[in-house]
Amino acid sequence: MNPKRYLNLVLRNIKYVFLPGLGVRTMRRNKSSGDAGSPVTQAFVARTAGVSQQTVSQALNGTGRISGKVRQHVFDVARRLEYRPNKQALALRNNTHGAIGLVGLDDNTRSFISSIFLQRLQISLQKINKYLSFVTVPSPEMGEIDVNPAKMGIDGAFVNITQGDIKPLLNVFQSAGMPEIWINNKLKYNSVYPDDYGAASRIVSFMVSQNFTGIGYVGSTLVPGRPPGSHYSIEDRYRGYMDAMAKSKLRPMTFSSSEMTSDDLRSFIRMAQPSPILICYEFNQALYVLMAAKSAGIKIPDELKIIYFHSEPIWDNGIDALIRCLPVPNDKIAEAAISMFGHKSGSQERKARSVG
Repeated sequence: MNPKRYLNLVLRNIKYVFLPGLGVRTMRRNKSSGDAGSPVTQAFVARTAGVSQQTVSQALNGTGRISGKVRQHVFDVARRLEYRPNKQALALRNNTHGAIGLVGLDDNTRSFISSIFLQRLQISLQKINKYLSFVTVPSPEMGEIDVNPAKMGIDGAFVNITQGDIKPLLNVFQSAGMPEIWINNKLKYNSVYPDDYGAASRIVSFMVSQNFTGIGYVGSTLVPGRPPGSHYSIEDRYRGYMDAMAKSKLRPMTFSSSEMTSDDLRSFIRMAQPSPILICYEFNQALYVLMAAKSAGIKIPDELKIIYFHSEPIWDNGIDALIRCLPVPNDKIAEAAISMFGHKSGSQERKARSVG
């Protein structure tokens, strides 16, 4: 074929679209609609792959009795054509938005989402044909909350506000009748959170089973009840440690990182022989102990072992070699949140679930 004629044929079927910052993308002509700028459709993928549109739909959704070879073939064709599901059309048909909101405060001071949780949440949502939308709302301390969940463009919400007064926002979502799940917040209903009490209790019991008896705890505060507006884990990890030590008939040794001195550390090591261990509320407390130990000339981890709770290890070879992380099960929290959302409708209450 004449090269010039071949080029003209190609250009008639491909439209080049320049997107600022993204370079050049291609949008193939949709022959069924005659719209030269239409995105690739399932029907076009089916024709290109030589299968029915139903087969394409089932292959991409992981349903139907389709051989692995055919399913992979459909995936390859869809990827080559840069096929993207038309979520907007799907939402219009089902009278939904196809999106679940991850709601936090716009001051970004009382929300914490780990990368592991976020990744697993997105993967799990894709399995139910939903995607994640990030939504911010004003802080309740700024006055009356003028928020209408119905105008957020979402079908439900995962709310991540870990400290402060959440009642105003809780009332807003419940009044709107929108399914909402509170993440990392210990409520009676509609919440998923780590079992911090159980985690602290289990690590103490495990250490005792390994013949470690000199076990101390370093918290951000050591008052019997948590400070108003603080996170529930401050109290739960402390009580988990205390109850496990009492059950093992061992003397608890507790410290506040804000008041702990090098002399306190030396005294603890003397009393906790032969193998002293400090369990820290989180990384900040562990780092404080590490610095105090360095100032006191204490060798870590030979003379003192430090364990801390955190969303994940710091991934620093120098630090990770000295102190040990007890990771919060954020992957399981995400899966539990998706499961709870799937069984929740409107403002119907679901019993809270702790994840260990």
